Amino acid sequence: MQTHAHSDVKHVMSALVLGFLLVAGDRPLLAQEPAPGEPTFDQSRSVYNRRIKPAEKPDDVDWEARVGALLVEQPGDVVVTAVGDMIFNRQISTLPEPHHRQLLRLMQEADIAHGNLEFSLNDHPELQRPFYNFRAPIDFVWELAATGINLVSMANNHALDFGPEGLRDCLKALDRANIGHAGAGVTLAAARAPETQRVQSQKTRFALLSYMRYWTARYRCDDPLQPCLATIDPAEILVAGPDGTVATVEGPLAADIAAMEDDIVLAKRHHGVVIVSLHNHDRSHHRAYGVQDTTPPNDEIMYRRAIDAGADMVIGSGPHVLRGIEIYKGKPIFYSLGDFIYQYRTPDKIPVDLVHQRDGEIARPTNVSVWDRRDARETFEGVMLRLTINAEKLTRAELIPVTIDDEGPLYGVPRLASERRGREIVELMQRLSAPYGTRIVGKGWYAQVALKD
Repeated sequence: MQTHAHSDVKHVMSALVLGFLLVAGDRPLLAQEPAPGEPTFDQSRSVYNRRIKPAEKPDDVDWEARVGALLVEQPGDVVVTAVGDMIFNRQISTLPEPHHRQLLRLMQEADIAHGNLEFSLNDHPELQRPFYNFRAPIDFVWELAATGINLVSMANNHALDFGPEGLRDCLKALDRANIGHAGAGVTLAAARAPETQRVQSQKTRFALLSYMRYWTARYRCDDPLQPCLATIDPAEILVAGPDGTVATVEGPLAADIAAMEDDIVLAKRHHGVVIVSLHNHDRSHHRAYGVQDTTPPNDEIMYRRAIDAGADMVIGSGPHVLRGIEIYKGKPIFYSLGDFIYQYRTPDKIPVDLVHQRDGEIARPTNVSVWDRRDARETFEGVMLRLTINAEKLTRAELIPVTIDDEGPLYGVPRLASERRGREIVELMQRLSAPYGTRIVGKGWYAQVALKD
């Protein structure tokens, strides 16, 4: 196995970081600390402590040996891992179980470990704007670093939940921990600028560009000199049918697609590998629309246009479920990696959270307490993407199945999927990718994307 000095630095940093973190048993204790004067609530009522079904027993397998075999590299290899949405406010980096520890090891030993940061790092709970409380204190950035993440996308619909000041604090915290970021900035120009990553002993420059597509234009930047997100906003037109009926057609705004293309062209001039991250909310997550595991044709346009403009790969997030993989003109498009860390319910901060947060989207079987309703299974599973790049060419793309606890003390925490669930996730990815003609090849406990037929 080739050893990168970069990985050694990450391990030392993780050890230093963990010096101030505490854990007891299987319950992660580091969480959002209340600000002075901020009320605290009865933790015994937290959804974290309630179960309606037995916890899934871990497989009796040697995860360390399995992951270790996967980590074997060739001279010149650069390894990039990518995960989907991270809503994160409790410590997971010191969990002792192999299915937790070895999952994080995959990110910790990668050269670049990317994820979508869908929460804010700031010390201003009073600035919260929407109902959702997706926030952790600034010092929590060291826990983020301890997981191995060193590159994040920030163009998403929660980056500004705590206003411009909250975003500024978050950007400063990431800079302090040397975690690269793209898609949000103190100005619109900064939000649209590529984040550059270099890997020790390598000459290749990697770039990340990040954009959000939402079903309304509510996140469009009003003042380009203030904190902004890079967005691809929707356009809606009315079309008259021959019978006199009027249809509404919606899709991404052409001018925003063109601006993204310009950004990619410029980034490609100065970087050997350009990664584009698209956080796609093509419609509401309301479960009236079902499990949204298919990308609408009008939205596929922006992913493919990114490749046309020079991107080497496109990584999608946002739908909170898995979507298919397309090999377009020889370059991969991962339409959605699903969720990774999904601690989105915060009843310890918002007591009515358990009853009201997303309640309209959760299945409501009759005669079942609101306490005992659970999200769709599809939102609590995902894949970790492991890409191997050599001489600026993608040589291997592997999918690591991940499941997330949906109840109990480790609510929202990811783990390596059991063999049974892993096979089911791989089969799902095969089904979702088949319309694109993409083959997903099972390799036992993980899968590999066939980059060429």
